[in-house]
Amino acid sequence: MDFLKRFASSSDLFGMKKFLLYSFIAGAALAGMAGCAQVKKPAVQVKAAAVGSRFDQVGRVTLYAGEPCTTQIMFDFHGAGSTVWLAAPRRETEILTDAAKKNRRVHISGKWRRGGQSNCRYVEVTSAEVTR
Repeated sequence: MDFLKRFASSSDLFGMKKFLLYSFIAGAALAGMAGCAQVKKPAVQVKAAAVGSRFDQVGRVTLYAGEPCTTQIMFDFHGAGSTVWLAAPRRETEILTDAAKKNRRVHISGKWRRGGQSNCRYVEVTSAEVTR
């Protein structure tokens, strides 16, 4: 009978060691995956000009990925080391979407606008053309 008690306790100890070992391996694997994850650097937002002032620059556009501060924002404009949010009417949206897919440079003209939130400034595109 004493032998059975010892066997049960040594088996429990072995099971606990095995559990701790597997837990350690799983934790190390998760930590390794978290360490390899790329941190997305937030885009530098250009200092917005006064609402209603003109915007005229050449750069590249990407489709806006995220929650915009107003529903009109559909694009990020990357030019002169900064990013500007863009909203565009249908014709310009088609041009900008094609340019974003093909990574082409565009010349943007528009006006600065304010969204519903206090920190929400964007450019309303009046003209967009692909450049070389």
